[in-house]
Amino acid sequence: MGHKITGWIAVAGLILVIISFVLRMFSIIDMSVRSMFMIAGFTLMLLGTLWRVVLEMNEDKQSDNS
Repeated sequence: MGHKITGWIAVAGLILVIISFVLRMFSIIDMSVRSMFMIAGFTLMLLGTLWRVVLEMNEDKQSDNS
């Protein structure tokens, strides 16, 4: 279950980054808002990936102890 959540969080970050690039092409929003989208998107991707690695490490330790 944890891997699905981390995947969705990373995908949400990727979507924010893609939206930022699309909005740049159409010049719909201000630069500061696009920058916030980029920062939030990259942060979500990073945290989702790190969270997944930690969950996998915990699974490995639990399977070794059993």
